[in-house]
Amino acid sequence: MLGSKKITWMIVSIVLLSFGLMFNGCEKADNGLTTNDVGKVTLKITDSPFPLKFIEEANVTITNIQMHAIDSVNGRSWITVWEGRQTINLLELRDGKTEDLPEAEVPAGTYNMIRMKIDSASVKYTNGVEVTLTVPSGARTGIKIILRPPLEVSGGDLAEVLLDFDVSKSFIMRGKWRHNFPGFIFRPVIRAVVLNKAGTIAGAVSDTSGTALPGVEIEVSRDSVVTHTFTNRLGFYRILGLPEGTYTVKAEKEGYLLQEVSGLEVTKGQVVNQNFTLQPAQ
Repeated sequence: MLGSKKITWMIVSIVLLSFGLMFNGCEKADNGLTTNDVGKVTLKITDSPFPLKFIEEANVTITNIQMHAIDSVNGRSWITVWEGRQTINLLELRDGKTEDLPEAEVPAGTYNMIRMKIDSASVKYTNGVEVTLTVPSGARTGIKIILRPPLEVSGGDLAEVLLDFDVSKSFIMRGKWRHNFPGFIFRPVIRAVVLNKAGTIAGAVSDTSGTALPGVEIEVSRDSVVTHTFTNRLGFYRILGLPEGTYTVKAEKEGYLLQEVSGLEVTKGQVVNQNFTLQPAQ
């Protein structure tokens, strides 16, 4: 048996949903490597949330994912971990759920970047109309995503890498409105995090009467905005893949006063609970 190292990749949109996604065509590491020379990675895909007032689907089609080794392996720096064609509706990835890719064997080493190729993108409006969006040339040739901190792969280990695909920043409302629906442009924004080195912030939001508030925007920042999400229909939210550190969390919804909490300490493998009670705006 080859040693295993599991990598979880997530695509960003801050609402998360977990599906079993089976990709075929994972490229194995070079033949001849021993157990200690090979690890395995499993990819997880998630997304940051997008307001659902106008659209019910935000789709991307991925064709290739690679990892960059700091020290080249057999003369190669980029190792293919998945190749095929898979379309994912990012709006189905919510509330801490992820869509997993199968494990892929990779040579042991240190990996500091991920490269993802996106072939197409589209939005489906709530009236059923679907519109194909132009994909930037850089997305077709491969979007480079920095891994901070880098991923250490060794034989027998299992690592998970989260690819957080920020829908709200990637699908930008711009252009002419038609029949009360806005136009969109597509500029993919993705972050990558090694999950076993990260923590989670989760909680519930209600009003002063105790009624759950859906659609509240939750923003997590540390020096700058890290990611964001929206509460689900029961008023809950969950944000995965936050590197260790101190964060500020904001909760905001139209008709209510913004609420902010600073100094939340996130540690790897732990869930920090942070609830909010929003006051009506005067």
